[in-house]
Amino acid sequence: MKRKKVPTAAQILVERFRAFEQKLYADQLHDDRSMMKSGDRRFWHFRPSHHVASGLLTQEDVMCLSPSGKRLLSVGASPAFLEKLLPEIGVPAENIVLADKDPIRIENAGPLKVVTFDMNDPWPEMGTFDRIIFPESLCIAIGDRLKERGTAAPSSDAHPNDPLEAELLTSIMREALRRLRPGGIIRANGPMSHPKVVQKMEEALSRDGIRCDVQYKRYLMDIRIS
Repeated sequence: MKRKKVPTAAQILVERFRAFEQKLYADQLHDDRSMMKSGDRRFWHFRPSHHVASGLLTQEDVMCLSPSGKRLLSVGASPAFLEKLLPEIGVPAENIVLADKDPIRIENAGPLKVVTFDMNDPWPEMGTFDRIIFPESLCIAIGDRLKERGTAAPSSDAHPNDPLEAELLTSIMREALRRLRPGGIIRANGPMSHPKVVQKMEEALSRDGIRCDVQYKRYLMDIRIS
């Protein structure tokens, strides 16, 4: 007789998010289980459960962020499907700060605080955080800034934008690390830079005297101060 597999904490959390997606966003869910309906918008919007399944947010994070005084910053949060669901699973609304360069894109944020800035530029003062996340937004912001600079897209055989990407990624992470509390974690998910870009970022931060433990895969980056 086969033993029944016990779901992991990550699987249980994904299912909790899926249940609340059905409750809060039933008419906005795409047939693809990772997507929201995005209409004619430029970018797909992802379900909250997709972000959990990708590792952007874990059960440990939920437990960390639940007590009073803990703080989460979500950068490039539009349209905040994930963040608006978090109070349903125990993260108080007052612990959550949404950031986007266009506040109009964060519709009906309710009690969640919204801060407006472009992550590629100097960040405003807003205190420190236990978790800072970039939900599928880091690659978009860097790509947009490269286009503003008029750079050519890299081919499959060469990466002419790597130095600029490394410069932009380092600048963003400097700002984020300045606002990270001891023991805090920065995470970003979604398609991101070539590994060499991340390596150059680590080297630049190290020259600044910032020693980080960076875990990097193609779709997830995890940074902690070492």
